[in-house]
Amino acid sequence: MLSSSHGHILRRLPALAFLASGILSLHPSASVAQSLQGQTAIVIAFVTDTSGRPLAGTEVQVVGTGVRGNTDDAGRVALLAVPAGNAVLRLRRLGFAELTIPITVAAGMGPEARYRMTPVATDLRKVVVRASSLKPERYAKTGKFDAFYRRRAQQSGTFITREMIDMQSAQKSEDLLRTAAGVKVSYRGNVPFIRFMRCANVNVYIDGIRSHDPFRDYFGLSPLDIEAIEIYHGMAQVPPEFSPRPNDCAAIVVWTRWHGG
Repeated sequence: MLSSSHGHILRRLPALAFLASGILSLHPSASVAQSLQGQTAIVIAFVTDTSGRPLAGTEVQVVGTGVRGNTDDAGRVALLAVPAGNAVLRLRRLGFAELTIPITVAAGMGPEARYRMTPVATDLRKVVVRASSLKPERYAKTGKFDAFYRRRAQQSGTFITREMIDMQSAQKSEDLLRTAAGVKVSYRGNVPFIRFMRCANVNVYIDGIRSHDPFRDYFGLSPLDIEAIEIYHGMAQVPPEFSPRPNDCAAIVVWTRWHGG
């Protein structure tokens, strides 16, 4: 949703008007187009279906650039740093026909442009049903946490699932590690840090990305934010995707909460 400051900017900056389907554009002259080189704009799009219902999760991309975004629940998306001049927008969403729209962008911020997408029939014969024996039913038909449950089936480390977290009723993220074998939570003053038996250098990954400030990043999470945890003791136990650095001897891999189920 646009803020009041955005509305103020919209009233003051030169207008950019375009509609799809059936686009009204303000095409600058050659001299104006030259003056736009190197300038950028903010393009705000509002996407609906043919009945006018907002379409959340629509990918809107400026073709040939890295500028892209997804619409929110209101069907809106703001594309930043769009090069001024002629451009092409591509709109894509599952279940709807792809929409490609030529636009002309003036420097600054333009008014909200509205686009309607046409639904198309979806071929359900290609739906892939994933095995649910290793994963809870709430994400058995998704690709979420496949690697976590595959590694858990191999029993190569200590694994804490969302169900186990709920049973603990932990108030702080450090409480989730207290029951893990070989893991100790200590304090320097009021600051907690993690120690492993015969190991002081611990790697922490959050959603698959190595943390540069592991203890602060992990302890900054609430137990309500965490979906699952993997704990690996010793370099030989750590999977290749979480390979420790030469001086590291253990790894904690944290997966944040999935809100799709």
